[in-house]
Amino acid sequence: MSIQLRYAARCEAAGRDHNEDNFLVDYNLNDDTWGFKTDEIISLEGKGSLLVVCDGMGGMNAGEVASAIAIETIKDLFDHKRLTEEIISSPKNIQQYIYSAIQAADAAIKKDAKENPEHEGMGTTIVLVWLINGKAYVGWCGDSRAYRYNPQNGLERLSHDHSYVQELVDAGKLTEELAFDHPNNNIITRSLGDPRGKAIPDVKEYDLYDGDIVLLCSDGLCGCLRDNEIAQVMSQNNGSMQECRDALWTADEAAGWHDNVTILLAQVTKGAPTAPMRSQTGEKALSNSAVLRKKNSKLTALVGVLIVIIVLLTGVFAYMHYASKQNIESPSEEVVVPDSANQEQVLPTLEEQPNISEPQAIKEQQPAKEKNTAPKAEVAKPTPVAPPISTPKEEEESSAAEERKPVLTPIVEQKITDQNEREATEKTNDTTEMK
Repeated sequence: MSIQLRYAARCEAAGRDHNEDNFLVDYNLNDDTWGFKTDEIISLEGKGSLLVVCDGMGGMNAGEVASAIAIETIKDLFDHKRLTEEIISSPKNIQQYIYSAIQAADAAIKKDAKENPEHEGMGTTIVLVWLINGKAYVGWCGDSRAYRYNPQNGLERLSHDHSYVQELVDAGKLTEELAFDHPNNNIITRSLGDPRGKAIPDVKEYDLYDGDIVLLCSDGLCGCLRDNEIAQVMSQNNGSMQECRDALWTADEAAGWHDNVTILLAQVTKGAPTAPMRSQTGEKALSNSAVLRKKNSKLTALVGVLIVIIVLLTGVFAYMHYASKQNIESPSEEVVVPDSANQEQVLPTLEEQPNISEPQAIKEQQPAKEKNTAPKAEVAKPTPVAPPISTPKEEEESSAAEERKPVLTPIVEQKITDQNEREATEKTNDTTEMK
């Protein structure tokens, strides 16, 4: 049984004043007729079917001319008379023919720009799919994209952008999510008409499966809707290609489109093998390289978190070490307690004897006076004894008592002392006479 297909397409200015996009759909390369009917089911036979999208660049320098030249060149090269049995006999020859056809379109654009100075600087992207022999051969140059949606496996990209931000993603310097909103995501690294050198397209081969919907689009769609958003729309609107096309168009407009928009769809209704289960699940099926980039991004994030934790712990330990060092360098006031066993006990001086009155101290320091030659009874004088060391509380009470005593001058104190001595002498003499 041959593979059955149905198609839908739309190309308009959309978010701009004029349209620089262009496209081509030929559901049957076996004859001279070109075109298709929306949702008409046809059989894929012989030389197959072709879909092409071009996104012109150059604005006032005729970007729409460049895209039109590319479409006309491809159309001419895919005429059924040019597609010999040798070309379609092997995958290698088919891929080589696509590669050569894209380079031929590049040469035609450069030739026109050289002959028409007003067209200088024009260029275009290109993406095409040749459906033949149960395969999808995809060729592209630039950032127009080819996707495949399958209800069992979700959405996957069949092309790989030739753009500045895609190179950043490939190098692991940017994630796919951040690339979508990158301010330089409109810079492409390859295109047709680039005067710096010959165009270098990429070509890949994919198997076709029942339920596959091949989507070709300019960046007016994939630059406004993320892949998961495109997948969601296609998953909910795949009953017909017209329904799917219109749903994508409406979603793109609602998202605030800002460029020309081209959408081409081809759905495999039957006749192909059942799609094998992919290892990735969900609405967006990622390529192996995308999975690897995602794992690398997670690993990078984990390493970053570990580095932050190590830095924080290092800071904490450094602070604790610094605080400890400060405590060692600035000790509290030391209190030296002398060794009582080795310390000689010294009697306190006058100033250190708060409990001895000043008159008493003077009296003790004076030598004994000779009163008469007559013998007299000896009067025992008190031997000075070092007062006990007072506690702070006793010192405070003694100090308070001293404050309450009358204050005597040294002269008055001396007189009192002399009078006391005379009285003592007189008593002694009286006692002697009585004997």
